[in-house]
Amino acid sequence: MHNEKQRENGFIKVSGLQSIKTKLIVFALLATIIPSLTLGALSYIQNRRLLHDKIANELRNATNQTAGEIDLWIKARFYDLKVFSSSYVVSENLERMLGKDKDNIERLVAVNRVKTYLQSVREKFTDYRELVLVNMIGEPLVSNDDKVPVVNFPEQWFQQLEGGKPIIGAPYHDPILKRKVITLAEEIKSSDNRRLGVLATKIDLGTLYEIISRRASENADEIYLTNAKGGLIVSSSSFMGDPKQSAFAAGVLASGTPFPGKPTEYTSHHGQTVVGIGARVSNTSWSVVAERKKSVAYADIVRIGKITFLIVGLLLMAMGVLAYLLAHTIVRPLKRLSGEAGKVASGDLQVDIPVHGTSELSYLTQVFNHMVSSLRRGQEEISQAHDALIEKNRELHRLSITDGLTGLYNRKHVMDLFDMEFVRTQRYKIPFSVQIADLDHFKSINDTYGHLAGDAVLRRISEALGQSVRACDHVGRYGGEEFLVILPNTDADGAMDMAERIRQEISQVEFFNDGEAFSMTLSMGVAVCLDGDDSVEGILHRADDALYRAKANGRNQVIGP
Repeated sequence: MHNEKQRENGFIKVSGLQSIKTKLIVFALLATIIPSLTLGALSYIQNRRLLHDKIANELRNATNQTAGEIDLWIKARFYDLKVFSSSYVVSENLERMLGKDKDNIERLVAVNRVKTYLQSVREKFTDYRELVLVNMIGEPLVSNDDKVPVVNFPEQWFQQLEGGKPIIGAPYHDPILKRKVITLAEEIKSSDNRRLGVLATKIDLGTLYEIISRRASENADEIYLTNAKGGLIVSSSSFMGDPKQSAFAAGVLASGTPFPGKPTEYTSHHGQTVVGIGARVSNTSWSVVAERKKSVAYADIVRIGKITFLIVGLLLMAMGVLAYLLAHTIVRPLKRLSGEAGKVASGDLQVDIPVHGTSELSYLTQVFNHMVSSLRRGQEEISQAHDALIEKNRELHRLSITDGLTGLYNRKHVMDLFDMEFVRTQRYKIPFSVQIADLDHFKSINDTYGHLAGDAVLRRISEALGQSVRACDHVGRYGGEEFLVILPNTDADGAMDMAERIRQEISQVEFFNDGEAFSMTLSMGVAVCLDGDDSVEGILHRADDALYRAKANGRNQVIGP
């Protein structure tokens, strides 16, 4: 009956002759020298490989993360320039400055306005050492400073502008600012999308030095940024850069091939033997190189080699014949079991270790397999429950921000978006407009055709509104038959043009009820965020007042500021 119970449990019985204790006693007398040498050599090779991979990963992480941070820094600067250049203060006054029909007084007023704006930007953003407005032939028109501006554009800057590529000048030392700077430029367009000129800026490279220095302190002896020819721009050891050239970077860049993925041994610009890895910075001709002295990088490998061979020597004297059989009868099964346990710990539950013999390790392997099987079933159940919970949360979020009838944003969410756009406008001083639309004579639809027909009209109008606005705009149901449209980065003229287009498109939509066709019209009020506004209520009040005047003037029209 006891044996039947064992068979029911599914686990094997450990016999006395195959126990670990018996094997230790029997095979300790027969151990050989071979396992000691084998294990020592394998240990050294494995540790050497691990340390080599560790060095490679540290240098690779240093270059990739540094290149990524520099790429993000450049993108952030171009985003700022795009915001500055798209300001109506810049575009409208630049048109006045370039207009042939403008007198000298108007041009002088326009110059002063642009200069005041550039000075305010320079005070808020200290990295921008100088901001200059340049016409399309490269002549400086006005800057934030009283000195005559000098702009170092790349030779092919106009071709880069025509091709939609970012304009990035070569880094250089500015003798006036006494700083290392770089020139970036962004085009300026009029409201009708005509190219008027470019907004250029000299940006201090001190931030790049901080990025490189921070990364170098973590993972490398030195990190430096190079140009397309391998010349040093900024180094973690020197903000002003070294006039020398990186032979490693120059060779790779000249060949036009990617940087090697593994550390390369070469002589640095300091004349030292180093190992290094490079990476290109996206959308530029720059590269980042992280390097470490070879003697320092491989010092741990040399030390581990000495320790390993010392241990092997001691084992040769102590273990003898016993170590050989012990490695084959105990260490190998345990290593296999621990290796599979490591896979389970890392999340891999597709593990099933073959069971051989009837020893304690065989019994432990069976228990381990049984445990993994239970974990696998539990993980599947948890994964299914987790997926279901995510889907429910998504649905709840969608329901919490949308109107149940129209599918547009509900009033609470669209007002939250209103507040967010207002805060963004206050921070970056960009235009921002609001439209309130109201269906004309909607009550008559409910009275004539019924509320179901009225609901169908609201859904169709909502669909048309959603198709009429831009991807960056926000449309929500404000209440009843009223809708609120939020237009980021849109001035009064743009908001009025869009409102008129929406009004015309809605008036062309046909509705049918029991074969009878009818149409609807919209009245719309438009308001724009003003410098004196300190809350969204004032903007909303002006838009609502404009809507009221549109209704009073006969409906089916747009009234704005």
